[in-house]
Amino acid sequence: MKKVLFSLLAVLFMVTVVCCGESENAVDNVTLKNFANSGCKGNTRAGDEDRAEFIEYSVIHEGYLYLNHRNTLFNCCPGELGANIFVGENIITINEYETEQGCKCICPYDLSYEIGPLKEGEAYTLSIRQNDNEPITRKFEFKNSMSGVWKVTLAF
Repeated sequence: MKKVLFSLLAVLFMVTVVCCGESENAVDNVTLKNFANSGCKGNTRAGDEDRAEFIEYSVIHEGYLYLNHRNTLFNCCPGELGANIFVGENIITINEYETEQGCKCICPYDLSYEIGPLKEGEAYTLSIRQNDNEPITRKFEFKNSMSGVWKVTLAF
């Protein structure tokens, strides 16, 4: 009886380890946190060269990538601005959104947030989408020492 009980416990332990062990997917448990936004930085017009859109990125603590999406355009009366995240297969999709479209004008805003935890040396695809616009997509290898700027160029 002791041998049968011991065998059953051994099998249960092995099943638990196999089923619940660490995943191979490098985006398990990746979240978006510390979202913040600026207010409207002033009405904009087509051709405003000083309003270039870009994404500053840096690692501010191990495993977390800080993103500052500068001069992204939303309605002048957006209600609330926000962002949510969807992850899978090393693809990180961030949706930036407004809750209302109350005015007939647009303004540049800065949106910032952190995503992580990311794994050192792992390859990721980051896709940032705003409303129904084409996504901004970048592939990168995560390093705890990375920082820089991605210029956003959109075709209209």
